[in-house]
Parts: sequence; structure tokens; C-alpha cells
Amino acid sequence: MRKLGILVLIGVLSLNSIGLAAKKNKVNKTGKTGTTNINNEDSKSKKTILSRFLKKKDKDSWELVWNDEFDGNTLDSSKWSYWENDYPSKNGNFVDENGNLVDQYGFKAKQYYLRDNVKVEGGNLVIEVKKENNKTVKIDGVDRKILYSSGAVHTKDKYDVKYGKIEMRAAMPKGIGVWPAFWTWPSDYAIRKIGDPAALEEIDIVEISGDNLREVTGTIHALKADSQYASFVGKDLTIKKNEDLSNFNTYAVEWNEKEIKWFFNGRNYKTVTMKEVGKQTENTFKLPHYLIINVALKNTTGSDGDVDFPTEMKVDYVRVYKKVK
Repeated sequence: MRKLGILVLIGVLSLNSIGLAAKKNKVNKTGKTGTTNINNEDSKSKKTILSRFLKKKDKDSWELVWNDEFDGNTLDSSKWSYWENDYPSKNGNFVDENGNLVDQYGFKAKQYYLRDNVKVEGGNLVIEVKKENNKTVKIDGVDRKILYSSGAVHTKDKYDVKYGKIEMRAAMPKGIGVWPAFWTWPSDYAIRKIGDPAALEEIDIVEISGDNLREVTGTIHALKADSQYASFVGKDLTIKKNEDLSNFNTYAVEWNEKEIKWFFNGRNYKTVTMKEVGKQTENTFKLPHYLIINVALKNTTGSDGDVDFPTEMKVDYVRVYKKVK
């Protein structure tokens, strides 16, 4: 029994050491991660595998290099652009004079992006999604009816990132077919019409289905030599019972030359290595990318009678960090 007590004491001390080490990395209100020194004579003297591992981890920290906290009352045009004028891709789909959906994307999405559906208020970026009755938009000089309006913003031609930690804190909208996302495209890429070349790469930091607010999805797509995508979906995350995607949560990726990791509320739930990607394509995410936030609408939208419309996505902040060693 005495030996058992000694072993328990050693275990408690080891766990305490781990707890102290974990407290070293703190994120302040600006989002920066700094290193706080903790005097621990035992950790200095021990040469165990555990202490060496912790020492290595302590060398890593993140420096905030770009962010938007959405504290004003208008979208910061030095950082973001509205998705409009068919840039960086078509604004959305509409219906023709016979009531048929005109598919400008190549998949039957039902939204049309409008500047008026994007606002900054209460410390958040807000993207509103609405069912429209008789709303029309000008397309090639002709008034065309749209079914649903939504919004999107991007940083193309204003900010791009290659490697680092990209994080968003957001509350997601509900509704069948509602499809909020935070994602990236290569900096020089835009698509003007169906048939244009596809993007070489795409990082989906997070995608959510509004009819299943229990699941978080992160994906990457890389173009192969046959012009088809290799998609690395991996395993989606089913959230905990006490978590709610309609409340604020954090979504992030850590991206370097070797791998991309996905995080939900700080928990790493998926990793894809560039070695895996390289087995199928030469496009192994070496290009700088710009950021995109949008709420699309799948073809299933409306199958529930639109009971959840209007709905909205709220973004508390977007932050980009670089690794400091």
C-alpha cells in the first residue's frame, strides 16, 4: 500500500507539472499569444522524455498578423470586399421568365448575394439570409427574379495568407439547405463563367449544414492533372451535447508546408498531410490564399417550408497568426 501511495503522489505531481506548462501560452484580448515564464525548479532539473516534450512545445507560440474584430458599424473596405458584380465568381442563381432556376454555378444553389444582406453591428459581421417573394435584380440588363438573398465577403486583392493559423469565431444559421462557410481560394483565382478553369486549391476551414447543427466539416480540394478534384474530407466532428453551433464557437486551421489541421473550439479533429495530397496531385497548398465568408443555399432549401427564414450568420472575429519559434 505504501508503494501504491508513492506512485499516486508521483502521478499527481506529474499532472500538476503538465497543468503548469499548459498555462504558459495565454491569449490576450488582442488575440496574440505570448509566452509567460513560470519558475519551476523541478522542470529545469528533470531530463525525462516528458519534460523535453513540454520544453519543445513551449518554444512554439503564435503572433497575430491580421485581424478584424468587427467593432465598427460598417464593413472595413481596407480588408474586405462584398461579393458582387460577379466577382470573384457569379453572384448567384435566379429564375427565368418560366420560373425555372438558371444555374450559373454548375450546382443548383438557390442564393443570390446582395450587398444589403451584409452589415456590421453589435461587434459582429452579420450575413442575413432571406426568402424573397417578388425581388428582382438586373442581370445583363434584364430584371430577373431571385428566390433567396444572402451575402458574402472576401479579401481578394486586399489580403492573402500562406501558412499560419486562420481562425473565426461565429454563430451559425439554421434551416434546411442553409450552407454557411469560411474558406479560401488561391490569390490569383476568380471564376467568371461556367467552363472557366477550376481553382488549383481550396481550403474549407469550416462548412456547416443548417439542418444538422451537430456536425462540423473541414475539407481541402486539390486539382489533379485530369482537371478533377482530389477531395480530402476525412472524418467530420460531431459536437458535444453541451455545444450549440447556433451559439458562438471557434473554427480554425493550422496550415504549414507539411500538413493542415482543423480545430473546433481548440480541439484538433482532423489532419491531412501534404504527403497524402501529393500522392494524387502536384497542388500541395504552396500558394497564398484569400479568405471568403458566405452563406450559400443548397437545392434542398425550402423543403421545410422555410420555417427558419430569415436567418443569419454572425461572425465575432477573424484572426490570422504566424508561428513564432
